[in-house]
Amino acid sequence: MKIIIDQKSVQRNATIGKILRWVSLGCMLMGLIAVFSEEIFSNPNLFTIFFSIMIVGVLLSSVSGFFTSRFGKSPRPDELINKTFKGLDDRFQIFHYRSSIPHLLISPAGIWSIIPTFIDGEIIFDENKGNWTHKRNSILNRLLQKEYFPNPLSEYKHHKKDLEKVLKEKINIDNDSELKLLVLLLNKNVSLSGISEKDNILIMPFEKVKDRFRKMAKNNSQSDEFYALLEELLEIK
Repeated sequence: MKIIIDQKSVQRNATIGKILRWVSLGCMLMGLIAVFSEEIFSNPNLFTIFFSIMIVGVLLSSVSGFFTSRFGKSPRPDELINKTFKGLDDRFQIFHYRSSIPHLLISPAGIWSIIPTFIDGEIIFDENKGNWTHKRNSILNRLLQKEYFPNPLSEYKHHKKDLEKVLKEKINIDNDSELKLLVLLLNKNVSLSGISEKDNILIMPFEKVKDRFRKMAKNNSQSDEFYALLEELLEIK
């Protein structure tokens, strides 16, 4: 398996996460100090200012958590994706942060956008809505878990549009290879009920992915020339 990653982007985003974390702590500390100041409560304008600073601190903390969880902590999502596909041959190439699709797999099994998620609980296919819903294991997890199950259909449409734009503008070729979406379940405490594969969307636990993709690679119908063009584009970016 071949891995191409934009290390500068990873380092930059990790730094952003660290900076935002310290800024958010500073904002909340200022708000905490203000709580014990009598002057603040006697001056409505100062109270509004410090309260706003605290709110900004909370928001920055949330943004910092987003960057830190994806770029600042190891194993990062891209590292876990690499581990999931480890052992496959070099026809499988994963591009991390090289395009508007964060994790793109180009392989004999097709072109895949990979969305890793750490959610737990149960993923249920809703026959009436034709979509998936997520039910967490416990009330505590509902309150504490910040990550939400991505909307597979919405993510698929968005990433498909991004790929079509790249193919049209950068290499001037029609998209004769359909993009597919893999929602990669990284938490062992998650289960699937109903359909896990529909309309080029596959939802699968990480331990089953490698064998599935190895089997799909045997049914490859895409030309090598097309893959070479797309791979070259992403490598030279």
